[in-house]
Amino acid sequence: MIMKELSSFDIYVLVAELQDLLEGYIDNIYQLTRSELLIRVNNRKKNQKETLYIENAKLFCRTNQKFTVPQKPSTFTMTLRKYLSNGRVTQISQQEFDRIIIIKISKKEGDYALVFELFPKGNILLLDPQNNIILPLITQRWSHRTLQSKQRYIPPPSQINPFAISFEEFASLLQSSSKDIVRTLAVTLNMGGAYAEEICVRAKIDKNIKVSQLDETTLKHLFSELETFLSIFSTQSFQPLYIQENGTIIDILPIPFKSYESKKFLIAPSFSLALQQFITPKDLQQQLQRNTQKKIEKFQRQLTQQHSFLQEFQQHISQKKTEGELIYLHFQEVEILLKDIQNLLIKKNKEEGITQIQHNPLVSSFDPTSNELIVILTNAQGHVFNVSLDFRKSVAENAELAYETSKKQQEKLKGAQEAILQTKQKIADLQKQEIRKQESEEKKEKTFWFERFRWFITSAGNVVIAGRDAKTNEVVVKKYLKEGDRYVHADIHGAPSCIVKCSDTNATSLSISEESLTEACIFAAAFSKAWNQFAEAQSFWVLPEQVSKTPQSGEFVPKGAFIIRGKRNYCRCKLEVAMGKVTIEGVTKIMCGPPSAITSRTDYYVILEPGTTEKNVLSNTLAKKFHTSSETIARVLPPGKCTIVRTAGVSSEELP
Repeated sequence: MIMKELSSFDIYVLVAELQDLLEGYIDNIYQLTRSELLIRVNNRKKNQKETLYIENAKLFCRTNQKFTVPQKPSTFTMTLRKYLSNGRVTQISQQEFDRIIIIKISKKEGDYALVFELFPKGNILLLDPQNNIILPLITQRWSHRTLQSKQRYIPPPSQINPFAISFEEFASLLQSSSKDIVRTLAVTLNMGGAYAEEICVRAKIDKNIKVSQLDETTLKHLFSELETFLSIFSTQSFQPLYIQENGTIIDILPIPFKSYESKKFLIAPSFSLALQQFITPKDLQQQLQRNTQKKIEKFQRQLTQQHSFLQEFQQHISQKKTEGELIYLHFQEVEILLKDIQNLLIKKNKEEGITQIQHNPLVSSFDPTSNELIVILTNAQGHVFNVSLDFRKSVAENAELAYETSKKQQEKLKGAQEAILQTKQKIADLQKQEIRKQESEEKKEKTFWFERFRWFITSAGNVVIAGRDAKTNEVVVKKYLKEGDRYVHADIHGAPSCIVKCSDTNATSLSISEESLTEACIFAAAFSKAWNQFAEAQSFWVLPEQVSKTPQSGEFVPKGAFIIRGKRNYCRCKLEVAMGKVTIEGVTKIMCGPPSAITSRTDYYVILEPGTTEKNVLSNTLAKKFHTSSETIARVLPPGKCTIVRTAGVSSEELP
């Protein structure tokens, strides 16, 4: 969908429609992202709660969409709530004919105002009763105004208001333009592109014609059409419409446009509500993750730079140490050279002496005017080095200077190493913070009723639950075993009671197939004591009426155990399960169960069988692969050691 840019006319209609919110009360305010705001208002005239959605500088509308609001309010949100909560809406207006909406909210101490500037580089501002800015969404500065706390609010320079213009002013403005008519109406008369084109169509004037080519009669006709058009808005004769093209909404208009006659029109409930079609809410969690990733990337670039500095320090340290050693190795040669230079410096005519020194085989470069002396020195292995000397110092002083520089660089090296450790720690902290956020989000996500038990969803969609212990075995059977369900149990002592529900996750009736019963039998066997002892096990299923808690005379049925009467339907099961990341009603879950049930729902899983890897080791490893917590993994795994026999979509690197 193309994003709509609100014009001054759109703001005019919005403000007119929002008048029904007057005398309503501010219920709550939320900041979804850096640029998105929700304001909930108790509409007393309609006796219902209304939600206003604002995207800074872009969109303002009513909405009935659902949003996930942040648990922790921002500073901007808290400030708005502090001053506006339970305040009465007393005025909703447009700043002259500009793209600015002002909502005045009355509190005991006076009337506050929320200002929404809906143009590029716009802002949202909270004003006190004296029209001073309490807090802007963004601090901004221009030559003519400053938007920051404690500054008086000054709106931008006013635009032309076509509702308050005479024919003489209209003609004068047009005649002073060198542009075509449509651009002049759109920009000079502050009408916006779509509305300017509509006026041209209604006046039957070529929109591309230059204004200078229009005579007075045409100008009067154009002005007359403009007045007729404006009267529709003045009388609030709105007929909001969706404009469709190829099945897609491309625009929303407050009245039918003749320039859109070739398009498909659909009636909209109201202009202010129809605009919600252009809401493209940002995912707060993704935005936070992107912000964290940007910080990590920034520190990683810093780390690369620090490693580069560290390498330079190490090279410089090595170089200066080598220079000191070379100076002592060539002590006599360097001493003679330095004495020759010192003798030269006291002479009046130095040119001949400079030339002689420059031709000395030991000298690479010599220029007394720039204090430069570079000598060529060879180490014991025959490697040649260029060494810079201070010819005003002695040999020993030059060597000590090299060693001293090396020591200073060594101190800087330590600082660089500490800085690298600090940067690495910052990266590690951010990564841990991101993991904690993900785990926290995971905990906050929707929890289904069956998750308190062991569970999986069959290939056909039936919910299967099983007890985790004696207590939940009792609950599973007594509370959840209903007519039409099936009871499943492994043919071994120390197995959970399993129920195959004759319904799906939405409690919609669903018949139980043979495949679902087989999968439930595998599940019952895998989560029994058989997992630690055998490669195969036997399970059975029965009807609900065959399950009883009533013992024969003289018998005792312990907690979590049940009496099965009548025919049992047995199934031989291979002890093998799959664990994967599946989606249930739009929510991602880690599910463990028979391979066929998992592989039918995801391409991201591992196949497990009884093995040698401890449960905690496997949980920690798989938690990284599935980007979840080790506790989540451990909760769904079978009760014993495992071995991974196959993977799909999961990297097998570092897997036990």
